[in-house]
Amino acid sequence: MAEAFVQVVLEKLSSLIEGEIGLIMSVDEEMNKLFSTLTTVQSVLEDAEMKQLESRAIQNWLLKLNDLTYEIDDILDECATEVSTSKHKNSKLSRYSLKKILFRRKIGIRMKQVTEKLDAVAAERAKFHLREMAVERPIKFDATRETGSVLNESRHIYGREEDAQKIVDILVNQVNDNEEISVLPIVGVGGLGKTTLAQLVYNDPRVVEHFDKLIWVCVSNNYDIKTLLKAMIESGGGSASDLMHLDTLQRVLWELLNNKRYLLVLDDVWNEDQEKWSELRNAMSCGSTGSSIIVTTRLKKVADIMGTLPPHYLKGLSNEHCWMLMRERAFGHEKEEFPSLEAIGMQIVNKCAGVPLAAKALGGLLRFKRTEKEWNYVKESEIWELPHEETLILPALRLSYHHLPLSLRQCFAYCAVFPKDTFIRKEELIFMWMAHGYISSKGALEVEDVGNGICNELVLRSLLQYVPHTNNSTLIMHDLVHDLAQSIMENKVPGTQVQRTNFRSAVSSSKIRQVNLRKKFILFPTSNQPEMDMPLVLNNFLRLRILDASYTGIENLPYVVGNLKHLRHLNLSGSEIRSLPDSLCSLWNLHVLNLDGCRKLEALPKKMRYLINLRHLFLEDCESLTEMPSKIGELTSLRTLSLFIVGHNKDSLLEELKCLKLGGKLRIRNLERVKNPMDAKKATLAEKENLRHLCLEWKPENTASKSSEEEDIVRDEKVLEALESHPNLETLDIKGFRGRCFPVWMSNSTLEKLVGVYLKNCENCLHLPQLGELPHLKSLSLKNLARVEYILEDQSGNRSTSVQQFPSLETLYLTTLPKMKGLLKEQVTMGSAEAFPNLEELQILDCSSLKLPPLSSLTLASLSEVDLNTLTELFVDFKENTATSISIETLQSLTNLKKLEIYKACDELSIPEQGMRALTSLAHLRIKECDTLRCFPEGWLRHLTALEELEIFECRELVELPEGIKHLHNLKKVGLYKLPKLVGVPKALNHLSSSLLSLILSRLPELSSLPEWLGDMKSLQSLGIYQCPKVTSLPGSIRGMTNLRYLWIKKCPELEMRCQREKGEDWHKIAHIPHPEIGERIP
Repeated sequence: MAEAFVQVVLEKLSSLIEGEIGLIMSVDEEMNKLFSTLTTVQSVLEDAEMKQLESRAIQNWLLKLNDLTYEIDDILDECATEVSTSKHKNSKLSRYSLKKILFRRKIGIRMKQVTEKLDAVAAERAKFHLREMAVERPIKFDATRETGSVLNESRHIYGREEDAQKIVDILVNQVNDNEEISVLPIVGVGGLGKTTLAQLVYNDPRVVEHFDKLIWVCVSNNYDIKTLLKAMIESGGGSASDLMHLDTLQRVLWELLNNKRYLLVLDDVWNEDQEKWSELRNAMSCGSTGSSIIVTTRLKKVADIMGTLPPHYLKGLSNEHCWMLMRERAFGHEKEEFPSLEAIGMQIVNKCAGVPLAAKALGGLLRFKRTEKEWNYVKESEIWELPHEETLILPALRLSYHHLPLSLRQCFAYCAVFPKDTFIRKEELIFMWMAHGYISSKGALEVEDVGNGICNELVLRSLLQYVPHTNNSTLIMHDLVHDLAQSIMENKVPGTQVQRTNFRSAVSSSKIRQVNLRKKFILFPTSNQPEMDMPLVLNNFLRLRILDASYTGIENLPYVVGNLKHLRHLNLSGSEIRSLPDSLCSLWNLHVLNLDGCRKLEALPKKMRYLINLRHLFLEDCESLTEMPSKIGELTSLRTLSLFIVGHNKDSLLEELKCLKLGGKLRIRNLERVKNPMDAKKATLAEKENLRHLCLEWKPENTASKSSEEEDIVRDEKVLEALESHPNLETLDIKGFRGRCFPVWMSNSTLEKLVGVYLKNCENCLHLPQLGELPHLKSLSLKNLARVEYILEDQSGNRSTSVQQFPSLETLYLTTLPKMKGLLKEQVTMGSAEAFPNLEELQILDCSSLKLPPLSSLTLASLSEVDLNTLTELFVDFKENTATSISIETLQSLTNLKKLEIYKACDELSIPEQGMRALTSLAHLRIKECDTLRCFPEGWLRHLTALEELEIFECRELVELPEGIKHLHNLKKVGLYKLPKLVGVPKALNHLSSSLLSLILSRLPELSSLPEWLGDMKSLQSLGIYQCPKVTSLPGSIRGMTNLRYLWIKKCPELEMRCQREKGEDWHKIAHIPHPEIGERIP
């Protein structure tokens, strides 16, 4: 990693020399000398990093070089900052003012000292006999890395049978014989068993029978076309030792494979060159149709280049399979059992993180160790602390690291600062890279774009993974890859491990560059208030680049924060802070200021416009903030401003947004203060192409008369018209808008990339914008729109009769719409076009005039033709005196509905039994506050054969559950809550003894006992009894419930006494349950 950061510093030195900063600061000679010495040292660093694993002396030398490199970086940072601030402030002080002379003198002394130290460290390299190498040289792989197709039958293979069968099935049954060559990549981190899986497939009898010729080639980094062709010929049974010319090799391969269906395994591929792959593919086009290639690789990028079939992403083994593999290596064929060692071994297995190589390596390490002390040593050690020559785990993974370009190495290793299994916000990671100077802008690419590209590259190389369902905003690192990063990072970057440091014992350190105050019980062991120690901390850590004091409860940021001249990233999110010191505005290098969730923050510093390098100002949920600092528009580097509050004076009007190239989220508050719509136009939102999420808010104002109210309505309509947004916008949130109509720019033709629209408290609004044809709209929420009658209506008469309406909408929320009559206006003719074809979730709350039509009417004028079987979740609120109902036709169209919630229905539940029969996919049913419901309609539940969860809340008159429950053999959870007239546990549950896993009985004041047949429910795993005061004992049969693992008894006074541990009368009945909880609060 030293090489990577030396490169960063060399680039900074080069830039400063070219900008004549050295001349200005009178340190030009020292800068040039530093550049020369670092360049010389850099040439041997690749070899040094390889050899440090075996040499403690080289490792110590690299540590000294690391410390010096960071010291140089900080001195250069101070030089650049001094020159830049002087230029910006247009200082009237003479170049030879006392202040500047003293600063130059100080820098000159420090530069000379660090140059001398670097010369001394550079001279030491001679004694290590390090080879000089090109900075971006090709990686030379260990010649011993060679694989073959033969399986070692003396060893078992665990946990890969399903993967192998899946791939074999694809090759034998699914590959299209019309395709010339099919390529199936197997992708995974190092050591995961890609080669072993390929061997399993290669040797499978069905594969051997299906293909005419089988060929295996281990590629590694040797992607020379002639070498590969020779290896293929020889693996296929030919001879190629005397062949030298490419043409000859191709002809021999052609003769070998002509009209034959072959399987070629290319194992351990690293090449990312599309042209080289095309050349090899062309040479392989000699086989018959149905020929296939399996490629094993760590790099998703390789899979993308080479694959014609979807990649097979190999997952880790289970702990059980890892233990079987480790036990085999540790004990071999010994018949003697070692129960105490096996218990420790089961804990060691967690270190494997599902990687077979780790399981085999750790098992091998323990092969001849038979004492608990030896096994505990391995258990308590980190992977990187174990002997590399014995485990081979990290050396195998290091191939991935050494194959990275220099620009990626530092960024990858830095990820070790996050604990294992931590979800890493990609944006936060990029900001941290920026703060340490690991990344910078390149040409037209902003620095954040460069960071995003590096994240994607690390994902493609299997060193990071995107967390599913996070829209690529969150990353995670495999445990063993984290160990690799940790082994590289440990003690290399000053301050990355400060979370483990007590500031009381570390205040003298000048090397710290990053501090995280979240674990205040570690960092401030003698103080309950972190801010009491912060001045001491900050004065002694002046080289800080990152200060994270989020969610620590601090109320004041000390004035001395202004001394942190190197600070790039300040995170105070979630704190109790009310104001920020003016000294904050002297943090010239600050890139990121995160104040999200500072709900007590009342004001920002008045001179924030001096933070000209600030790129991201996060202010979400700062609800006490009432105004912006003046002239915030001068912060032209800003790329994120999550909150702007319209002010009353000229320096806080919307025009301040004009020159800001904002992206991400922007919330504009207090739009009622905009008196002239032309001021809104000056915000130039239509030019902000990187803005993705926009929230526009008006606050209600007391109007003196109807005429002034009318003026507000007209003005708001003009203001919103002037706030037209760029077509790249993805979500639009409008609150408190007082106009009657929305502007044209919100309609179909303008914002085609919109995925979410949220309208709230627009009480004068009569018509919604024409959103039906937006191709990507997935979420629509309407709340407190007092006058809106329909979601979709044709005001212009020009609606297309063939365009599908709301084609991508998945969620629709309708809340407090008192005049809403329907989703579609009755006279709107849809022709043959469908509407809402992908709706998954529909929630209706407090819509008293809405008579929910058969959902089929959402698609065609003919109400009988409908297919809404993608709907998976439905919530309907049956308020008192409502006309809302659900028809049989509606229910019959919901064949894929999985979740249904019924709220405040009448005694017939407003849902006919005939319609319930259609809900064949329903898995979750919740019934709440149906106060007049005494019993369920006959046969109402018995047809819900897919039902897994049934919950009933607060039905005051309900006295029993229907017998039909006994037919629900997939029912796993039943919850009965606050049913004051229910006197017994429903007998029908006795018929579910093989399926029911959880039973919750809560707030049932008339329940007097638990039935003896409860013990027959052998499958039950959890039982909760809350606030059932008349239940005084447990049935004896509960002792037979061997699968019961969790028992909660709370707010049942007599029963709690009888179930006290060891001494209660009923304790013997429940002593076998692993997790009994008796007493305490109720959930």
